[in-house]
Amino acid sequence: MLKSERQKAIHKFDTVFSEYIRYRDCDKNGNVHCPLCWAVVPLKKAQNMHFIPRWVLKYRWSEQNCYAGCYRCNVALNGNYIIYTRFMQRKYGVEKVDEMINDKAPYKIPTWEIEDKTRLYQVKLNLLKQEKFGDTK
Repeated sequence: MLKSERQKAIHKFDTVFSEYIRYRDCDKNGNVHCPLCWAVVPLKKAQNMHFIPRWVLKYRWSEQNCYAGCYRCNVALNGNYIIYTRFMQRKYGVEKVDEMINDKAPYKIPTWEIEDKTRLYQVKLNLLKQEKFGDTK
């Protein structure tokens, strides 16, 4: 099946945004410390974990909603949701987390905006790589 232009734009933004989150959360040695279980994961094996599921577009590309973590917490433990909730509550407060969980408002984002955000996050990613590692790995 052929992908629509929108599907291609979403896929590209997912890829860039996920890489940005993993680089944002890695240390100077290129390791991610899972915020849920504290496992140390090499950058290339880290995953972009979503607190509010990806299908909720309003939070899919939210820096507050996403953290780099390990495969075990993200996939094997299906998001390790209880621990993730506690992490988010400590970081942002119970009220903010409850607001995110209960937010059922419809959210539409036009394809052109997804493409703009992809370009923005590619620039942010390149700057982050330069800042952390002195190159564009």
